[in-house]
Amino acid sequence: MKLPSHLKNNYEWVFLGPMGPFLLERFQHYPLICVDGGAHFTHRMDLWVGDGDSYKGELKTEHKYEHSPHKDLSDLALALSLFREQYPYTFFFWGFLGGRRDHEMFNLGEGLSFLEAHSHSTIFFFGEDTKIYYELKGPGEWRFHHQGLFSLGTLKKGEVTLSGEVRYPISQGQVLGPLSSQGLSNLGFGDIHLKNAEPLFIYYPEGK
Repeated sequence: MKLPSHLKNNYEWVFLGPMGPFLLERFQHYPLICVDGGAHFTHRMDLWVGDGDSYKGELKTEHKYEHSPHKDLSDLALALSLFREQYPYTFFFWGFLGGRRDHEMFNLGEGLSFLEAHSHSTIFFFGEDTKIYYELKGPGEWRFHHQGLFSLGTLKKGEVTLSGEVRYPISQGQVLGPLSSQGLSNLGFGDIHLKNAEPLFIYYPEGK
């Protein structure tokens, strides 16, 4: 299973999941991969990956990767496995939050696992209200802008530096443990500088 040759050099993609809502017009120009039931929420797609448990309709694409429902990986994990190049990817995950909490948590886990092998890449998770709630960062150095609450977490122990316009900075070289409450409930006031040795997530409880 691999990406069609005419698509593999794209760095930015929309992954469309089964929770919806319908994909906004401003994302329609990106290459689009539908993950099973995500096909309900768009009029077009470049390719489809799934086991068909949440979509039974006609698939309007020539690039279909159908899998057995008795597999040991999620549809999202299989979709991510298509991206093998060491590019600085930006992925927009639309329709992967909400519904069952275990699905939501494992979607985040698959995103962080992908980023472990793809430094300088970013994944944005959008909620049903079309706001960003999670921003996942691969290992690297980042600058972002935020005013309001946010939390910072990782699933793997590693050094993290957080500075700039934040209430609670993290000094250079400090180690952040898995889901450590040290990163809980920070406050941004503008431009923020982040450096991380391992993949991590930024959670925006009010959306962004």
